[in-house]
Amino acid sequence: MGNTEPGFSSPCTKHFVVNQNAPPDQIGVESETAIAFDRLIDWGIGVLLGVVGLLGSLGGAALYYAVDYADIATAIRNGEFRSDILTEAEAVDALFALSQWGGIGLVVAGGLTMLVGITVVVAHGRARKAGRGTPRWILGVVGAVVGIILGFIPFSPAVGGAAAGYLDPARNASGAGSGTLAGVFASLPLVIVAGFAGVGLFLGLPGGVAATVAVVLAVALLVSLAYLVVLSAIGGYLGGWMRER
Repeated sequence: MGNTEPGFSSPCTKHFVVNQNAPPDQIGVESETAIAFDRLIDWGIGVLLGVVGLLGSLGGAALYYAVDYADIATAIRNGEFRSDILTEAEAVDALFALSQWGGIGLVVAGGLTMLVGITVVVAHGRARKAGRGTPRWILGVVGAVVGIILGFIPFSPAVGGAAAGYLDPARNASGAGSGTLAGVFASLPLVIVAGFAGVGLFLGLPGGVAATVAVVLAVALLVSLAYLVVLSAIGGYLGGWMRER
């Protein structure tokens, strides 16, 4: 149940809930629930995540099938490759493994993105029918989407977290929890692709070199996760503060 007009609703909107399974004396009792936005926004999020996920999966499949070992070898040879760590052959093996496993990671991340979009539409619809409020994880998805869309501006994860915190249905919550979830959801595709890329590194490089590169990759991933999650949590707190004001 939600507003009849498209758009975002107040974080503590009253809804008239009819529970057919309730005792006769409780049917038709007005209850306070918190539906953050209406059905049109559900479908908009679902379609957006579906399109993004499909494009990501198609891009990953193209990367997996289009990159050829011989083409990489030719590119490195013509590019006058220089490295104090890798030989030319090792560099070719590493790039080919990364393209293969990175492509698989993109396919998996794209499929997960589509699944999340479908789940938002289904879960929020069921919450409305049951007279429940918007699940907090859905607000995390909304915040992640906002942060990614605004990725061209500095500190965009904080904006996404603020959106999630502002729409948080729990009036006694600070909003930081929803903001943190926004950072987690925004990080998932990165973690998935990095994980598959790490597998490619270990398969395409000698053990010692692979371990060194993996450490560098892990540090870069941790810094990225900290940027996304911490800024989103701070933004969520600020969004909750603005909601209370």
